[in-house]
Amino acid sequence: MKELSTDRSIEPFSPGSPSGTDFADGSDEILQLVSFTLAGENYGCEVIHVQEINRLSDLTRVPKAPHYVDGVVNLRGKILPVINFRRLLGFPSASEVTEDMRTIVVNAEGILAGLTVDSVNQVIRIPRKDIENRQDFNMAGSFADAITGVAHLDDSLVTIIDIMSLLRRHQSDVSGSGR
Repeated sequence: MKELSTDRSIEPFSPGSPSGTDFADGSDEILQLVSFTLAGENYGCEVIHVQEINRLSDLTRVPKAPHYVDGVVNLRGKILPVINFRRLLGFPSASEVTEDMRTIVVNAEGILAGLTVDSVNQVIRIPRKDIENRQDFNMAGSFADAITGVAHLDDSLVTIIDIMSLLRRHQSDVSGSGR
């Protein structure tokens, strides 16, 4: 199995808050997000959960894995499950692998996993007061609880994903441990 090479590590500016926080509290705090693109839409996850960002690398397929698990890679001696984030969220698979595609390595509550995304944009800082809580949208569906809120960024919207909630839900499928 080929070892995953590091593209870049993320160093948070300050500790983040726990995921699932109600952002409509009028707080002046700043939320730091790694923004990324999936199927032409902008998403973000809290920097505090991002360990590093890597280029796509060869992986080892795992028989009978869920449809959204592409396989596993060796990350400095640890076996890391790689989740196809498009498939997990119900988007069609990318028609081809591009140079912009990345694996975001996340560590949430000791669950270590790689999330394949179309591209990583930047680390963004958004005031919590500018984030609209998901409850304001009356969203329902299988992944509604994994969406924390939506923020305005320039001329677009960024959907904020609760990585901890998403990984907890699929913990039996994602057995990588950061401990």
